[in-house]
Amino acid sequence: MRPHSSQTPAGAVAPPGAGLALENISHSYGAMRVLEDVNLAVQAGEIVCLLGASGSGKSTLLRIVAGLEPLQHGVVRFDGAELARPGREPPPEERRFGFVFQDHVLFPHLSVADNVAFGLRKRSPDERRERVLAQLRQVGLEAHERRYPHTLSGGEQQRVALARALAPEPAVMLLDEPFASVDSTLRRRLREDARRALRASGVPSIVVTHDAEEAMELADRIAVIDAGTIVQDDTPAAVWRKPADRFVAELFSDTGAVPGRGVAGAVETPFGRIEVAGAEIEENARYAVIARAGSVRLAASPAGDARVVDVRFLGDRHVLTLEAGGERLRALGPGEPDFAVGATVAVAFDSARVLVYRDPGSTW
Repeated sequence: MRPHSSQTPAGAVAPPGAGLALENISHSYGAMRVLEDVNLAVQAGEIVCLLGASGSGKSTLLRIVAGLEPLQHGVVRFDGAELARPGREPPPEERRFGFVFQDHVLFPHLSVADNVAFGLRKRSPDERRERVLAQLRQVGLEAHERRYPHTLSGGEQQRVALARALAPEPAVMLLDEPFASVDSTLRRRLREDARRALRASGVPSIVVTHDAEEAMELADRIAVIDAGTIVQDDTPAAVWRKPADRFVAELFSDTGAVPGRGVAGAVETPFGRIEVAGAEIEENARYAVIARAGSVRLAASPAGDARVVDVRFLGDRHVLTLEAGGERLRALGPGEPDFAVGATVAVAFDSARVLVYRDPGSTW
């Protein structure tokens, strides 16, 4: 945590640019535990993506930070000072945290400029005008200031929501699945706009998402949450290269997992044997094998173990779905596919690009 020259009183909000720390956060809905001992720190100017499946607890954690959900256990610190603990929680309006929701939540009767200016009522007209135009320029909507939300596309509405959240110069930015309702063709542009705007703000930012690609494109760090617990927290490169467990590996895999069984330093799968370098393979133990993109090589072979059951051309690459022994494997390759549906193929694996995890529940 970055040191500060003066401590902020407990419950007060420090100036923008400070760090945010969550310590031992746990939360339950009745008998259902949704967060378990979560610790997370976000530095000034840093974007952290909270990545996980639906129901993993990521949105609940964001709402606790914002003050929209009561804090049951743990402490929220801001700039090194205590901001909230159970029974001592400032309301959302006193935290000065910017929040962007999935569904925009714009005021339909206000123009774009007036929506962005909504949180600036205590500033002079000239200050409001300057700040609104600066934020609209940041998200590329300076020509839309007089339009109304219903005349904008979904992507444009989400940019207005981002500009409105940033306009009051919040101390922290919180974004909950901000691009989930936007057409896929617009998402990449919106991610770029959002990353640029968040980095320019200089404040700690947490973005909740279930999309691993989105997390890779947006984040300085990715915190992967599973069943209410953060299982890995690292840079995008580190999370991709060395996933902490099978759950994390599958989040970043296009191929899925296939079952295997340990045999003399290798793993036998329905698609063939994989020599595993640098790993201790237990004889007859059950494993899950995740073959990264580009790690599967195919050759036409009438005696091959696998059959092509589907072929999808995706422009710069293709996906083949293979079937063997009742299991399926997706194989990705560049350009046009070399095999048609029904072809019998032999499968070879690049062991350096294959991830292997113990899987006691496998029945193969």
